[in-house]
Amino acid sequence: MRKMSRRARQTPEEPAASESRMALDRLFRVPGEGPWGAVAAAVATAGGERLWASPEGSGRFDLASLTKPFVATLALVLDRTGRLPLGLRVGSLLPEAVPPLARRSLAALLRHRAGLRAWAPLPRLVRHRDAVVRLLAGPRFQGAPPGTYSDLGYILWGLTAERALGEPLAALLARELLAPLGLADRVGLSPGARANVVSMPLDNRRERELARALGIGLGRRPAPGRGEVQDGNARWLGGCAGHAGLFGDLESLLVLGQEWLAPQRVLTPELVRRALAGGGPYALGWARRRVRGSAGAALPATAFGHTGFTGGSLWLDPERRLLLAIAGHRRALEPDLNPWRRRFHALGIALADAARGSSPAAG
Repeated sequence: MRKMSRRARQTPEEPAASESRMALDRLFRVPGEGPWGAVAAAVATAGGERLWASPEGSGRFDLASLTKPFVATLALVLDRTGRLPLGLRVGSLLPEAVPPLARRSLAALLRHRAGLRAWAPLPRLVRHRDAVVRLLAGPRFQGAPPGTYSDLGYILWGLTAERALGEPLAALLARELLAPLGLADRVGLSPGARANVVSMPLDNRRERELARALGIGLGRRPAPGRGEVQDGNARWLGGCAGHAGLFGDLESLLVLGQEWLAPQRVLTPELVRRALAGGGPYALGWARRRVRGSAGAALPATAFGHTGFTGGSLWLDPERRLLLAIAGHRRALEPDLNPWRRRFHALGIALADAARGSSPAAG
C-alpha cells in the first residue's frame, strides 16, 4: 500500500506557495473557532505527497454521508468480480419492487437516479429492519425526479446487497474494500468511546425538521455518545447502512481518494471512467462540481467529491491529481460550511499550482 507522505517539502518555495500555506494554517488554526469543533484537513497529491496538513492532526470521526463513496467503491468491486453486477435490474433481486423502480438498475440507486425520495424516518415507519426493503421498494417513497439526492437509494442498495450475497454490509465493506486498501484499522462501525474518537455535538434537530416536512412527528434525541453514529436511520439499522454509519480518520479519506485518482488496488481506470461518466448532478458515488456548492469555482468542472452532514468533505481534482480532504465535526447546524470548504479548496489549489509552478486551465 502506498502511504500518504507527511514529509514537508525541503526545497525553497515561491512566495505564493508560502502565502497559501499560511492562509490554510489560519483557516484551521484554532480548535473551536470557526464552524468545526474538531477538524483535520490536508491537501495531497495522487502520488501520496501531502502538500499541506492542518496543525491538529487527526482522530476518528463520524463520516456521515462520506460513507457513500466507500459504499459506491464497494459496489464497483462487487461489479468487477461479478458478485453483484451494477447493471442488474432492481426487480430481478427485489420482486416486491414497484414499477418503475423494478426497471431501474442497481447503479441508478447509487447515482441518485432511481426515483426514490430523499429521506424518511425509518424507525417511525416500520417496526423491524426486515420491513425496510418492503417500505422503500413500495410506492410510498417513489416518484422523485432523477437527480434527487437520496439517502433511501443507498440504504436500499445496501439492503439489496445483503439479501443477494447473504452477508452484512459491514462484513462486505471490511473484506472486499477496507482490507485491500489497508484501512481495516482506520474505518469501521461505531467504535465507542475510545481515546482517539472525536465527540459529535449535534442532536437530531435536522431530522425532526425533515420529519415535520413529511407530516411526521419525531421526538428529540440528544447528541450521540462518543463513538456512536449521529444519523438516526443508520443507528436504527445497526450502525452501518448504505448511506451513513462509518467512522474514519483523515488518512482514510486520502487513501480512498488516492484510489480513485490512481486506481490500482481495488479499482481500475475503466471502472473509474464508467462511474464518472454521464450527466446530471451526481456520478456513481460522488457529486459533480458546482460553483455555488461545496466545491467552488477553483475546482475544475471535472472535479468530483462528497460532503458529510457531520462536517467532513473530500474533493478530487483529476486534472491536477489533487485531493482536498476534511475530517471534522461541526459545532452546530449553523453556519453553512460550504463557504469555508470553498475557501479551503481555493487555497489548496493555489498552493498546488504555486508549488509546481503552473496553473492549468480549470475547464
